[in-house]
Amino acid sequence: MEASQSVVNPWQDARTVVMERTGSTMDDARALALAGSPTGTVVVAGFQEKGRGRVPGRSWISASWESLLATVVVRSPGLGFPLRELPLRAGVAVALAVEACAAIPVMIKWPNDLLCGGKKLAGVLCESFGSAALVGIGVNCGQASFPGALGGSACSLLLASGRHVLPLTLLSAVLARLKEVLADPGWSAELRARLHGRGSEVSVDLLGTGKRVEGTLIDVDEECRLVLRAPDGETLRLAQGELRTGP
Repeated sequence: MEASQSVVNPWQDARTVVMERTGSTMDDARALALAGSPTGTVVVAGFQEKGRGRVPGRSWISASWESLLATVVVRSPGLGFPLRELPLRAGVAVALAVEACAAIPVMIKWPNDLLCGGKKLAGVLCESFGSAALVGIGVNCGQASFPGALGGSACSLLLASGRHVLPLTLLSAVLARLKEVLADPGWSAELRARLHGRGSEVSVDLLGTGKRVEGTLIDVDEECRLVLRAPDGETLRLAQGELRTGP
């Protein structure tokens, strides 16, 4: 099913595809991108059978229309910034949209998660190929509870704010903010204002290596690397990894 009435898309030439159910909005958006669809083309679904996260083996599971599950096509030529910035720029856009719709404070956990009250609220997954990139967005919206261990690590807009924010309403806000942030040379100030763990002792698991580094989280640099100050005073710059805070 295709609909534009329920979602306000600021990219006037872009398609908005709304589906009740799909395998993966990332796969659907990839097909549209390969067919030449422009920046701002978005696929959103009520339920995903094969939703996936940044780390292999992790999936995004929610009941129908409990979450915002969407992927936006971004054409890389003419962006004016390197693609490595896209995940964090998208995270800033989602954070701003959530704050506007639900009036709750949101922190950005490098490189691609959004937290509220220390619990995961949303995730961003970016993939690129050829002249296109995909921005996959998952935000917990209407969950009143989470099963098992997720109850201690996940939250939703409903749980955090008491508000029932509809996924398509949130998507309109996300698209508006994304268009703004993609064109904003000062976007990193919004990131730093929300950088989870900044100034705290953290550890980072270097995925695929079995190694972990520790230090004080200082910043994210111009190449989107996490900057730590090691216990011996050395400055560490990490391009990938799983950030951990707290005990």
